[in-house]
Amino acid sequence: MKKDLSAYPGVVVDTGVWIEYFLETTLGRKFKEKIVESRISIYISETVVSEIFYVFCRQKGFQEAKKKINMVLDGAEVIEGREIQMIAGKYKCERAISLSDCFTMAVSKSIGSPALFKEEEEILLEINKKAFDVELFFLENI
Repeated sequence: MKKDLSAYPGVVVDTGVWIEYFLETTLGRKFKEKIVESRISIYISETVVSEIFYVFCRQKGFQEAKKKINMVLDGAEVIEGREIQMIAGKYKCERAISLSDCFTMAVSKSIGSPALFKEEEEILLEINKKAFDVELFFLENI
């Protein structure tokens, strides 16, 4: 286990991290400095694309949501496929976390890169029950 996210060539980024980034919060600026502006490759699931879109569509409207998604897609690679779907389904079957979080972890497992989340109570509760089989980092701790 590597303790520093910058030691990895790539990272799978979940929705909450992107929301912080676009809202330009302190955590969002941390993500920008440590990940976006570095040479670390960024990966996302299709589900994260949809989540980012609907969050900003509800808050700021369709055009702003489209603009945010285009920014994400310019800097991140979307990983998809049947294997990802099956892995995500298995996580959802076994764990009390959101389906989107399951997809982020499925991409992480599939490509062998760690996942980056904004700290979420449901993930922390699950970690306390049993460790995940993927490397997890929280934005608050990078």
